[in-house]
This record gives sequence, C-alpha cells and structure tokens, in this order.
Amino acid sequence: MPPLPADSGGVVLCAAGRKRLRHPVAGLLTLDFETLHVPATPGETSLVVHVFSTEEGSGEAAALARLAEAVTVADRP
Repeated sequence: MPPLPADSGGVVLCAAGRKRLRHPVAGLLTLDFETLHVPATPGETSLVVHVFSTEEGSGEAAALARLAEAVTVADRP
C-alpha cells in the first residue's frame, strides 16, 4: 500500500516492518506491523494507529489466540 500525498486527507502509511517481542503469556512473538497516521482536520488531534498482524495458522497466530483467551477468561465475572 503506497503512502498517500500529505494533502489528500487520507491515511498515510508511516512505517511497516516486523517486530519481535516477548509476552509473559504468549511467549516470544514475531509480528508484522504497519504504523498509520490519520491526519487531523482543523481543531482536532491527529491519530497514529499501530496495526499488528501475523500469518493465519502460524505459531504466532496460535500464541495470540491463547493470549486472547487468557484475557477473555480474566475479564469474566
């Protein structure tokens, strides 16, 4: 996805790559990321969104599913 011109008013891709991190529940994860910048209109604050993903069926996807389950279970009354 190529970045849009700054004056287009659309979302601009600022960065993309791969990030390694260690989580106490999910373990070692290697995730793809995109950092998106949503420009502000006058009077508003701009927004930076970090989107992390992984390939379906990968070990990282399974680890993220375990993490989601652990968080869901912890949040139940």
